[in-house]
Amino acid sequence: MFYDDEIELESEESGRGITDILDEGYGYLDGFVAWCTNELKLDQTTIRQDYLNAECFIDYIANNHRKAVQHVNEFELRWFVFSHYIRIELTDATTEERLLSSLQRFFNYLISQDVVAERDWVQGVLDDTTYYLARRSAYRSLNADDERAWKAGFENWCVELDEDLDTRCLLLPRQLGDGVLWSDAMGWREATLRYEANDRWQAERDVLISQGTGYEDIRGQLLIEFLEWVDTPQPRLDDQTPADVILAERLESPEVEADEDDEEQLQ
Repeated sequence: MFYDDEIELESEESGRGITDILDEGYGYLDGFVAWCTNELKLDQTTIRQDYLNAECFIDYIANNHRKAVQHVNEFELRWFVFSHYIRIELTDATTEERLLSSLQRFFNYLISQDVVAERDWVQGVLDDTTYYLARRSAYRSLNADDERAWKAGFENWCVELDEDLDTRCLLLPRQLGDGVLWSDAMGWREATLRYEANDRWQAERDVLISQGTGYEDIRGQLLIEFLEWVDTPQPRLDDQTPADVILAERLESPEVEADEDDEEQLQ
């Protein structure tokens, strides 16, 4: 399961409805085009490419994270740039290669309109053109004629980004505790809880970084809070823990039932 698979979330932002979030984003997009035309005096080809790239970003944040663009966090921006966008294949190489400069102008516009504040990590992502182009080239070079080779290459491509995110303390732990891992094929309850856990992780990470906490200390504090969350009963879960809900859902899944049927036939 990719981190950008769509999941229904209960949050203040999602409560507005995706249509409202998109309408707000498209309003910014209209202003962005006017700004590029009147203030930056860009040519129409560049404006069209910037529009497509900014629109893709707006759609991703709204549809996959139920957020307006001004609420994006570092994990979501890095995932969009270095994974999601590369995989959607716009088929226009020039537009794809322009992604980071397009987003740079879009964020500059949002800053000029006091929609977002300047943030160092945004600039850090948008300055990493070398890594973006290398990721894009590696994905395009995967062997499409050999399914096994493509799958192996794709898994390595994914692991590379995971390792980069983990180095920055942006990656949610794989382990839920007691040897239990997040599933690769999640039910909707597990997927929703995973998204909630990730949102909590990213929000607390932002707070710790703003306090000047180093990565190693951040990692330890985030891990403690994550494991406490996993094992803490919650009223909205009928006083079950997230771990209880996840394990119960797995026991109810068709795959588990099929495995049990197979075992009974063998006895």
